[in-house]
Amino acid sequence: MESPLLMLATTVAILASIFYVWAKYKLTYWQQRGVPTLPTNLIFGNFKDAMLLRVSPGYLLGRLYNEARGDPPFLGIYIMHKPFLILRDPKIIKQMIIKDFNFFQNRYFSSRNRNDKLGTDNLFSINNPEWKYIRTKLSPTFTSGKLKQLFHLMVETSDNMKNYLDNKFADDKNKIQSIEVKDTSTMYTTDIVASLAFGISTNSFDQPTPEFYKRSREQQNFNIGFAIRIFSAFFFPSLSRLFNNSFFGKNTDYFREVFWTSMNAREKSKTERGDVIDSLLKLKNEKQDAQFRFEGDSLVAQSAIFFIAGLESSSVTISFALYELARRPDLQDRVRTEIIDNLNKFGGLTYDSIQNMKYLMQVINETLRLYPPAPIIDRVATEDYKIPDTDIIIEKGTAVYIPLPGVHKNPKYHPDPEKFDPDRFSEERKNDMESCTFLPFGEGPRICIAFRVGMLQTAVGLIRILQGYEVSVNPNYKTEISTRNIFTTPANGIHLYFKKLNV
Repeated sequence: MESPLLMLATTVAILASIFYVWAKYKLTYWQQRGVPTLPTNLIFGNFKDAMLLRVSPGYLLGRLYNEARGDPPFLGIYIMHKPFLILRDPKIIKQMIIKDFNFFQNRYFSSRNRNDKLGTDNLFSINNPEWKYIRTKLSPTFTSGKLKQLFHLMVETSDNMKNYLDNKFADDKNKIQSIEVKDTSTMYTTDIVASLAFGISTNSFDQPTPEFYKRSREQQNFNIGFAIRIFSAFFFPSLSRLFNNSFFGKNTDYFREVFWTSMNAREKSKTERGDVIDSLLKLKNEKQDAQFRFEGDSLVAQSAIFFIAGLESSSVTISFALYELARRPDLQDRVRTEIIDNLNKFGGLTYDSIQNMKYLMQVINETLRLYPPAPIIDRVATEDYKIPDTDIIIEKGTAVYIPLPGVHKNPKYHPDPEKFDPDRFSEERKNDMESCTFLPFGEGPRICIAFRVGMLQTAVGLIRILQGYEVSVNPNYKTEISTRNIFTTPANGIHLYFKKLNV
């Protein structure tokens, strides 16, 4: 009679053999279709380092992009045993996300949880045709005229940041002080985006710290549960329905109340401020198409996604721009000279003065090239798609990724790619840059609707800091990109030395 231990060992061996055969077969999906691929791990596919939190997923995709041999136009990879396609050739990128948009209308990213409309129904993750409907309704918020209206709020908020920094030097204007710029820039962007998305006025620089700011930071705090949920939304969206936590977690009711308080006050006063609340109020009160019903939390979801996306993307860009300028004092002097010259020319910080700061915009673009806040552009095939000039079929439901750390640092398109060189975006050189090789806000119909707001608030924040302060590297801290966050963010903040200028 066989012992229980022997039976257990035999069962385990049989199951292991079945898994081995199954996994080996699953990991031949791309080879069977003639798509170039890379060596895989039997369990993790090509994503072991990301799943073990050694490398951020977006930057791992960038590394895989670079490991492709022979410069293929696309590369097949596996996350666990699921096949995904990395796009490498800018011509194919352009073809698929712009010209053939009807095949790739939707993001693969999704948070499909029936108990969380804030995560499910927002403009970022919602599918077409609902996406097109809500984007059309929100587009008036982001016209040039509305942007000029919002500019005054940005200047006011930047004054609060200036006062906050000045107070740190109140007792000694000549001292050099270490300041964590990610926190500082986050307070600045929180106030701007809170006004745009929720229609409220806040000052995150106040003491004691306002509740709105504290609640918004809790939303961004890393924990393993949040990491797993976001990872699933990007790479295994069908699992999202297994998670019961909502977009704002324990603060959902708080932000929901903020939204409806603002919405109801706006409806009662009948005033218009040109923000997201205005657009959503019009949507709420108009007769909506029966096919598309945006009400309740589906309205809150739009404000929520603008708040989260706008807050982090600009604060990260400001922080890394200051870091790179701290490493290159010559470039910092150049952009500061441009800032001061234009402030004098236009009589202060005006919308027109910023439009004339060409080198500042080059600095921002170069920062976005090296540190794209959202490092992955994702799309999913809504039906079978034949890649032009090939016999390769992308099957319906297959996700395609454009890893910006790969595209943005490809020496074929960006010579000396690791060098911080704002002049690559100069008038003389930018026309040499191939289309779809610089994509910090995406491209095509699903390009970020608020990218001009992001650029403007980033510019205003940098102007306020560089106008009054010289920044330099603090050697006591190491600036690294977080390996635990899908989005680009510094692992432990960005600590720089500030020296007040006599201006």
